[in-house]
Amino acid sequence: MRVQSPLHGLLLGCWLGLMLLITAPLLLSTRASVGLWLMQALPLLITLPGLVKLHARTLLWLGFLVQFYFINGVLQIWGATPAQRWLGALTLLLCLGLFTAVIVAVRRARKIKQME
Repeated sequence: MRVQSPLHGLLLGCWLGLMLLITAPLLLSTRASVGLWLMQALPLLITLPGLVKLHARTLLWLGFLVQFYFINGVLQIWGATPAQRWLGALTLLLCLGLFTAVIVAVRRARKIKQME
């Protein structure tokens, strides 16, 4: 997998960071549920092949999916423990970075398509 531009690197980095934040409770806690992890991780994993190839349609769907992770981050920020609050804040930052990179990548792809 070769990163084509800094924007592509940002997309992959934020995607990977979000995936790691989803996986962290599974690895660190004995009470974590594999079923819950699958519900959270599977939508992101489905978008990975299109994200690597920078397919515009996949990026659009990823933009829609990121909104659900953003809501999850907001809910975590209002959590009881400081660890939950930090996870929520990191989730929000990664979601904002990923969503912004998705929008810029889709706009660039449309510009290139219009010029052809």
